[in-house]
Amino acid sequence: MPPKNPIHQPVLKVPNIIRLLAALSILVHFCGIFLTGIQENYVLRYFAFIPERFQNPELWYHESITLALSPLTYAYIHSDMYHLLLNICFLLAFGTAVARRMSLIKFLLLYVSSGIVSAFFWMGCNPHEIAPLIGSSGALSGILGALVHISIAPKFHADPCHPIMPLRVAVLFSIFWVGTNLIFWLFGSMLSSELEYIAWEAHIGGFIFGFLVGRTFDGRGLPNTPMPPGH
Repeated sequence: MPPKNPIHQPVLKVPNIIRLLAALSILVHFCGIFLTGIQENYVLRYFAFIPERFQNPELWYHESITLALSPLTYAYIHSDMYHLLLNICFLLAFGTAVARRMSLIKFLLLYVSSGIVSAFFWMGCNPHEIAPLIGSSGALSGILGALVHISIAPKFHADPCHPIMPLRVAVLFSIFWVGTNLIFWLFGSMLSSELEYIAWEAHIGGFIFGFLVGRTFDGRGLPNTPMPPGH
């Protein structure tokens, strides 16, 4: 028989941390609609991630707070509605599965640290870039990397409350994701001028970081975490 209350089934429930992150991005984007051109430039200068700013010692003296915060704040700024909706859909699709296996704090720590690492990975490849890095795709790539590792080597088996990708799907998806971003990173400018302005390096850096640390967070903070046989 079908469940009496399908609305309460896990597949339809979005963890609160996912709702919070999505709402925060929407709120920031909505507020940005009312900014003037000068104000938009101000936001990008101080809250987007711009590698060249980190190379200027004088800025560290006069703008140390915004410089220190920019590796975090850039992830909540989006260029347009399409950019925002794409990242929110990505967050709902992959972030939900990961968040169900972690406490709110552990997931937030993974998300934030993935965004920070992906930004500096991008800066390592483009140390004097003056174009601002914005959007949560680096952090989301870290979440995807964590999901892939958890799917390949979970600390505890999947169940209806803590679903993960099948092993074969996880392996194929990781190859596709890293391979696609690597190709566009190396040859994107030859294919399209628009592809040149996407931070493919940040996607790769975030994915690698999430893959390396994701299993560490798997199951952390969940009550009565079921362990696999033999543990």
